[in-house]
Amino acid sequence: MYTLILIVHFLVCVLLILLVLLQSGKGSAAGIFGASGADNLFASPTAFNAVNKFTAILAVILMATSVALTLMSHKKTSTSVLDKVNVPASAPAQN
Repeated sequence: MYTLILIVHFLVCVLLILLVLLQSGKGSAAGIFGASGADNLFASPTAFNAVNKFTAILAVILMATSVALTLMSHKKTSTSVLDKVNVPASAPAQN
């Protein structure tokens, strides 16, 4: 179960990064080249379209998988490689 949630978490992370990068910014890039704000004066505000909804859904899934992985990793017992190493007794110091 842990591995399945981890795979879903990884895929959601990648998809969320791609979707955020694909979305256009609020100001777009027109302001960089000296375009006036008159173009945006009569433009309608950006609607909450399907890409934005899908991004919001992925964000909620990412938060849910993060919480689930945190709770599941707390229950797992972890061992260290150093627990299996036998440390030899130190020899007495000779002067």
